[in-house]
Amino acid sequence: MKTIAVILGAAFLVIAGVLFSLIRNGGALKPAGVIKPAEIGADPALIGTQIAVRLYPDFDAAKFVVWRVEGNDEALNQIPRSTFAHDRVRAKPTLVDLRTQEQATNCEENCWYVAGWDQRLPDPIAAKIKDAPTVEIYVQYFDRSEQVPPSCEAEKILDVNCMRPVSVREVRRKLKTPARHFFMQRYQASQFYLYLER
Repeated sequence: MKTIAVILGAAFLVIAGVLFSLIRNGGALKPAGVIKPAEIGADPALIGTQIAVRLYPDFDAAKFVVWRVEGNDEALNQIPRSTFAHDRVRAKPTLVDLRTQEQATNCEENCWYVAGWDQRLPDPIAAKIKDAPTVEIYVQYFDRSEQVPPSCEAEKILDVNCMRPVSVREVRRKLKTPARHFFMQRYQASQFYLYLER
């Protein structure tokens, strides 16, 4: 009986060590909520205000912020601008929209870049942010009836395509009213995913 208890105790210690190592080294088992599901309401610009308040410490510590916006929808495009307008960091960052100013690479630090969802960053920018403190924010629409594909269930570290269905599954029960909602999740150290309901 003592042998079984020792084996179980050792197994729990190994499991706890592996989980601690995964979380400490950037691997996360599931996304963590930053902004709980809330109704979008009549003024979507308030979403930017909430992001600026919730991510204030992250924005203040980051040299670069990269926004990845899906499509060319005005409601999604307004969010980086609205957040920028309400940001309270010590030094106001420079906002560069890489979708229209692709060659704008002269910002050295405290820069906010807005790019398309799958747009490749220019090489000089990619090199600057590689080892610098950087926050990445992905902005995308979601459907509350979306299901998690089997391929995502098998992933140990989620990619950007699996984040949305997994995040929607986690918050679906909190979407109590038929009104449109939004929420934000953190994944790994500095990736944030903002989802707005279609």
